[in-house]
Amino acid sequence: MAQTTGKAEAALDPQQLMQMSMSFTSSRILSAAVRLDIFSPLASGPKTAAAAAKAVGASERGTRMLLDALTALQLLNKSGGEYSLTPAAAQYLVRGSRDYMGAVMADDSLRETWDKLDEAIRTGRPQRRVEGQAAAEKFFPLLIASLHVLNRAPAALTAQALGTGTERRRNLRVLDVACGSGVWGIAVAEADPGAHLTFQDFPGVLEHTKQYVKRHGLEKRADYLPGDLKQVDFGEGRYDVALLGNIVHSEGEASSRDLFRRLHRALRPEGQLAVIDILPNEERTGPPWAVVFALNMLVNTSDGDTYTLDEYRGWLTDAGFARVETAEIGSHSPLVVGVK
Repeated sequence: MAQTTGKAEAALDPQQLMQMSMSFTSSRILSAAVRLDIFSPLASGPKTAAAAAKAVGASERGTRMLLDALTALQLLNKSGGEYSLTPAAAQYLVRGSRDYMGAVMADDSLRETWDKLDEAIRTGRPQRRVEGQAAAEKFFPLLIASLHVLNRAPAALTAQALGTGTERRRNLRVLDVACGSGVWGIAVAEADPGAHLTFQDFPGVLEHTKQYVKRHGLEKRADYLPGDLKQVDFGEGRYDVALLGNIVHSEGEASSRDLFRRLHRALRPEGQLAVIDILPNEERTGPPWAVVFALNMLVNTSDGDTYTLDEYRGWLTDAGFARVETAEIGSHSPLVVGVK
């Protein structure tokens, strides 16, 4: 992971400070564009601002300004007064695309919690808790589609790092905890044709998981374990691999330590607990995404945070894992693996 010292190399000037204070504008432009569905009409070919405005039922003046801003943000191209999609916009921002990521971008609930950041810092309490069942079953289906696309490549590298499909690591029994779309478990199944998957999550989320399992043709190799990860019985000695894909940061230390202990019990000898998450450096001075995401947990969860590699090593060792390994998976943070 990239390390930072926490010392600014050069003082920010007033212009940079003003740009920082206005950095929210990019997210609001993207959100407005997705809500208006401005990208979909352009999928059939380049259009003028007037034609795009007519297609989405908006003013020509406002649409022209929006299209120009999207061009500056490299989401559109402009030539001869006509606007066209970039490859990224065509793949991720056109409704109906297999890789559409717009649903969560159009949702304002994350922004609204960040608007209360000062209050959360003052009280240490969030405005909402996304880890509870009711909130999770409402919010995470919006997030699932984006995370499935975002995590496909790291998930494939995770399966590879775990040795999936090799002579010693085949026909695996796999538990995907708080699975969401099931992207991490699906990657293991695709690397190991003999693997059997158990997907665990809240019942309302699992209904969406099943759609992805069907999309990948894995219905006959999957079963489901509905419930709250804090309470569900994972059993003893059942699994070769347990996957925690971006879960620990919303659980907090106490819940995660308990979860590690219960998953250690659920694994067979030499079983692997794979932890995929967002790790800051040991001094918590960076990388920026890791320390900013900790604040995202402050405003959205009761106990969530981001945790360092040394913290994970300590918790996994305390849970009984014989060794802790890491691997790069082409993401912001390394894969952390506890081996029973």
